[in-house]
Amino acid sequence: MKKVFIVICLFLSLSLYAESEHKLYNVPKDFMGTYIPVQLELLVKEYMSYEKALNIIANSHYDILQLREDICYSQVRFSDGYAVKRKDFETWAFVEKAGEKYILDENGASYRKITSDYDSEGYEVYAETILKIIFSDVLENNNISINGSNVKIYDETYKFNLWPSYVDDFGAICLSGCILKIEGISANIYATEPIGIWESKCTDKIIQTIPLFYWNYDNFESSIYKCKDNNESLRLLRNLIYAKHGYSFKSEDLQKVFSDFSWYKIDSQFSEDKLSNLEKSWVRDIQRYETQN
Repeated sequence: MKKVFIVICLFLSLSLYAESEHKLYNVPKDFMGTYIPVQLELLVKEYMSYEKALNIIANSHYDILQLREDICYSQVRFSDGYAVKRKDFETWAFVEKAGEKYILDENGASYRKITSDYDSEGYEVYAETILKIIFSDVLENNNISINGSNVKIYDETYKFNLWPSYVDDFGAICLSGCILKIEGISANIYATEPIGIWESKCTDKIIQTIPLFYWNYDNFESSIYKCKDNNESLRLLRNLIYAKHGYSFKSEDLQKVFSDFSWYKIDSQFSEDKLSNLEKSWVRDIQRYETQN
């Protein structure tokens, strides 16, 4: 009985210590809410992969900050499971810039406030922020929409898993137990299968294809080069240039692909003169690659 009493006392002591270690004071009320690492946003945009970006910042950033009145949770994969220590919090800086709020942590890493909510709704906004980066080029596709952690692709709705079962593939994101991968300028959603209690692997089975997913018009030359060995992607890129100017396609498959986008408006007065010199050079580059393949 005495041993049991000692164990209970020890447990309570540790619990109280843990609570006091993470209990925060003087939290600025205007800064309470959910934050995303600025570097995570940049890396997701660079690699178009949430898993890869999260792994890169694993040792230098918190995954997420949910700052409350007296505690700040910090681990996206285990909701409410990890909290910032008070001694670290007391070194933080709180900054307002261009109408947005930022936190600089004890290591100088920056986090952007994305919502004043700091519960499950905060996670939804966090998920939506990631999804809108990865789906940036297809947000104007009439058959694709994002609402929190849910993304509707044609008639199928998927849920973005912020903390998926461990998958042996970075992919782009994990959607309802599937893996979305960007391949060329298209994206495929692959099925997965379990390989243990906690792990699963990506299979070769394609559940759904988005033919025109990511082309990065702001860095179009890079997209062309990445697809230089894939004539199917090159064909889409070449005709995307014409679609941007309202060309009416004779090929049914191209007309169907571009008609899905709200920005595509047929111009009955279309002529190649409407293409800029840069766009004309892109067309020539693409045709050269197509000829070489």
